[in-house]
Amino acid sequence: MRRAALALCCLLTAVPALAEDLPQGPKAPPPEPLPDAICDIAKPDSGDWLLGRWVAPYSKWEFKREAQGLTWTLEQKPDINRDLGYKQGTVIDGKVSELSACTFRLTAVENGETAFNFEGVLTDGGKIYGYATNKAGQGARWILRRQR
Repeated sequence: MRRAALALCCLLTAVPALAEDLPQGPKAPPPEPLPDAICDIAKPDSGDWLLGRWVAPYSKWEFKREAQGLTWTLEQKPDINRDLGYKQGTVIDGKVSELSACTFRLTAVENGETAFNFEGVLTDGGKIYGYATNKAGQGARWILRRQR
């Protein structure tokens, strides 16, 4: 096994162009733009499909039904989302501002300003592809899956 790994490393260092084509992260990012919705987005929905815990690399998301409607919490693990300016251990809370049977928009408000926006779409495979932006306009792409 070690010899195979060593041979692969030697091959990749010998041919740098091939090494550049390899995936750079733990998971491929969602496609741009987001996939088309698989549901009728004009129909209202209770959001039961969204409730519960979802995970993405280095983050946990939880969606709950509360008196004021659907709410969410995002907890960052390591500093993976430097693009948004958030550090390890950051917790963001907000509300689900728009919802259909397969799409949603999340917002978090801080000091009267929208501090975080997230737009997501549920795919046939049961994953959520989405984009987030902070108040400075910086963005990041996400793939969420149900926590096991």
